[in-house]
Amino acid sequence: MTEISVGLKDGKKVALVATGHTGFSERGSDVVCAGVSALVQALFYGFHEVLKEKNLRSAIDAKKATMSLDWSACLSPAGNVIAETVIGSLKEIARVYPDHVRILEVHVNELGF
Repeated sequence: MTEISVGLKDGKKVALVATGHTGFSERGSDVVCAGVSALVQALFYGFHEVLKEKNLRSAIDAKKATMSLDWSACLSPAGNVIAETVIGSLKEIARVYPDHVRILEVHVNELGF
Protein backbone atom coordinates (compact mmCIF):
# COMPACT_ATOMS: atom_id res chain seq x y z
CA MET A 1 0.00 0.00 0.00
CA THR A 2 1.14 3.53 -0.76
CA GLU A 3 0.40 5.99 2.01
CA ILE A 4 0.30 9.67 1.16
CA SER A 5 0.33 12.14 4.04
CA VAL A 6 -0.65 15.69 3.15
CA GLY A 7 0.67 18.26 5.59
CA LEU A 8 -1.67 21.09 6.51
CA LYS A 9 -0.81 24.41 8.10
CA ASP A 10 -3.69 26.73 8.96
CA GLY A 11 -5.93 24.58 6.75
CA LYS A 12 -3.67 25.00 3.72
CA LYS A 13 -1.85 22.12 2.01
CA VAL A 14 1.89 22.80 2.37
CA ALA A 15 3.68 19.43 2.25
CA LEU A 16 3.37 15.83 1.13
CA VAL A 17 5.06 12.53 1.95
CA ALA A 18 4.39 9.47 -0.23
CA THR A 19 5.66 6.11 1.05
CA GLY A 20 5.57 2.55 -0.21
CA HIS A 21 4.51 0.62 -3.26
CA THR A 22 0.83 0.16 -4.07
CA GLY A 23 1.03 -3.59 -4.51
CA PHE A 24 -1.54 -3.46 -7.30
CA SER A 25 0.70 -5.49 -9.60
CA GLU A 26 4.30 -6.66 -9.94
CA ARG A 27 7.01 -4.03 -9.73
CA GLY A 28 7.68 -2.65 -13.17
CA SER A 29 4.12 -3.23 -14.35
CA ASP A 30 2.13 -1.59 -11.52
CA VAL A 31 0.08 1.11 -13.24
CA VAL A 32 -1.36 2.43 -9.97
CA CYS A 33 2.11 2.91 -8.51
CA ALA A 34 3.24 4.52 -11.75
CA GLY A 35 0.31 6.94 -11.64
CA VAL A 36 1.03 7.95 -8.05
CA SER A 37 4.75 8.33 -8.78
CA ALA A 38 4.11 10.43 -11.87
CA LEU A 39 1.82 12.79 -9.96
CA VAL A 40 4.24 13.23 -7.06
CA GLN A 41 7.05 13.89 -9.52
CA ALA A 42 4.80 16.38 -11.34
CA LEU A 43 4.29 18.21 -8.04
CA PHE A 44 8.05 18.47 -7.62
CA TYR A 45 8.53 19.52 -11.24
CA GLY A 46 5.82 22.17 -11.00
CA PHE A 47 7.45 23.86 -8.03
CA HIS A 48 11.08 23.32 -9.01
CA GLU A 49 11.09 23.76 -12.79
CA VAL A 50 7.94 25.67 -13.70
CA LEU A 51 7.71 28.09 -10.77
CA LYS A 52 11.48 28.07 -10.09
CA GLU A 53 10.78 28.02 -6.35
CA LYS A 54 14.01 28.22 -4.38
CA ASN A 55 12.34 27.39 -1.05
CA LEU A 56 11.02 23.95 -2.00
CA ARG A 57 12.40 21.25 0.27
CA SER A 58 12.47 17.70 -1.04
CA ALA A 59 13.92 14.33 -0.13
CA ILE A 60 13.93 10.88 -1.67
CA ASP A 61 14.67 7.65 0.18
CA ALA A 62 14.83 4.89 -2.43
CA LYS A 63 15.24 2.13 0.18
CA LYS A 64 11.96 3.12 1.85
CA ALA A 65 10.28 4.13 -1.43
CA THR A 66 9.58 7.58 0.01
CA MET A 67 9.41 11.02 -1.54
CA SER A 68 8.86 14.08 0.63
CA LEU A 69 8.04 17.61 -0.50
CA ASP A 70 7.59 20.73 1.62
CA TRP A 71 6.48 23.91 -0.14
CA SER A 72 5.40 25.79 3.00
CA ALA A 73 8.04 28.49 2.43
CA CYS A 74 7.32 28.89 -1.29
CA LEU A 75 6.06 32.29 -2.32
CA SER A 76 4.23 31.83 -5.62
CA PRO A 77 0.42 31.75 -5.33
CA ALA A 78 0.44 29.47 -8.38
CA GLY A 79 1.93 26.81 -6.11
CA ASN A 80 -1.47 26.39 -4.48
CA VAL A 81 -3.02 25.61 -7.86
CA ILE A 82 -0.36 23.02 -8.64
CA ALA A 83 -0.68 21.43 -5.19
CA GLU A 84 -4.49 21.31 -5.26
CA THR A 85 -4.47 19.81 -8.77
CA VAL A 86 -1.97 17.07 -7.94
CA ILE A 87 -3.43 16.25 -4.52
CA GLY A 88 -6.94 16.15 -5.97
CA SER A 89 -5.72 13.72 -8.62
CA LEU A 90 -4.03 11.56 -5.97
CA LYS A 91 -7.29 11.52 -3.98
CA GLU A 92 -9.12 10.27 -7.06
CA ILE A 93 -6.61 7.40 -7.44
CA ALA A 94 -7.08 6.59 -3.74
CA ARG A 95 -10.88 6.60 -4.21
CA VAL A 96 -10.69 4.17 -7.13
CA TYR A 97 -7.99 1.94 -5.56
CA PRO A 98 -8.66 2.12 -1.78
CA ASP A 99 -6.84 -1.16 -1.11
CA HIS A 100 -3.67 0.23 -2.67
CA VAL A 101 -3.51 3.98 -1.96
CA ARG A 102 -4.44 5.83 1.21
CA ILE A 103 -4.35 9.58 1.78
CA LEU A 104 -4.24 11.18 5.20
CA GLU A 105 -4.36 14.84 6.05
CA VAL A 106 -2.19 15.71 9.06
CA HIS A 107 -0.67 18.79 10.64
CA VAL A 108 2.58 19.58 8.84
CA ASN A 109 4.54 19.08 12.09
CA GLU A 110 3.57 15.39 12.05
CA LEU A 111 5.49 14.79 8.82
CA GLY A 112 8.91 15.05 10.44
CA PHE A 113 10.29 17.52 7.94
